[in-house]
Amino acid sequence: MRVVDEYVEQLYKHANPKHPDTRELKEETRIHLNESVKELMMDGYTENEAFRMAVERFGGLEQAEKLISLMQIRQRSFANWLLTIGISCLLIVSILFIFLLYLGNVHDAHFANIGYEVGENFSSMNSKAINSLFVSEPFVLKASLYNADSRESDFTFEDKKRWIPALFKRELYYGTDQSFVSIEVLDVRTIGFFLFTIGFTVYYVLFTVWGFIQLYHAGQLKLAWILSLIVLNVFGYGLFLLIRKRDNLVKIHR
Repeated sequence: MRVVDEYVEQLYKHANPKHPDTRELKEETRIHLNESVKELMMDGYTENEAFRMAVERFGGLEQAEKLISLMQIRQRSFANWLLTIGISCLLIVSILFIFLLYLGNVHDAHFANIGYEVGENFSSMNSKAINSLFVSEPFVLKASLYNADSRESDFTFEDKKRWIPALFKRELYYGTDQSFVSIEVLDVRTIGFFLFTIGFTVYYVLFTVWGFIQLYHAGQLKLAWILSLIVLNVFGYGLFLLIRKRDNLVKIHR
């Protein structure tokens, strides 16, 4: 019914027409009004009378505004959920990154002790003892020992049970007057930086989506603010809030 279609379009003109919830609300309202009009016309009312009574039963603009408000609450709730996940992810990877940086410093001192100890006592240690020493170190992937006057390794240990990407490996070198030690270790600092990069990216994307939703509800989804949010992230949104607050104060004093 054309009059119903026109009324429904006018009723939801302030809602986002592309949003699935808006389309669903419009369709449900259209079906409800059409059925009500048909029933009233079967009872003997004219089309105009039936349409007016159907609108009164539905609740008109007040009911539509309640439905739109509910839809916006759902959108904001979803946006806040995204923001919570993003911030939580950033906090977790930040703490993990700091811990792994600290662990990396501890490892540096520990591996240095091992390297110099093995280098100084290489001549008095047998291969089995050296091998046992490196096997007990979970972060050591490979080790090679050389005499000071030799280019060929006199002993090599390698953990072939684990595959570690080259990105997460680091070579350490320790030398004494008697020997030279090369140790390949799992670099926890690089792992920490890698995890932080992933976590920060997740946060950045989720915060940007959250910001877009806030801009939309504020009626400020404009290119300048979109670019500001994408490039500056939280600082861009902070700039938006400051300018919006300034504009509101200007309106109040006029």
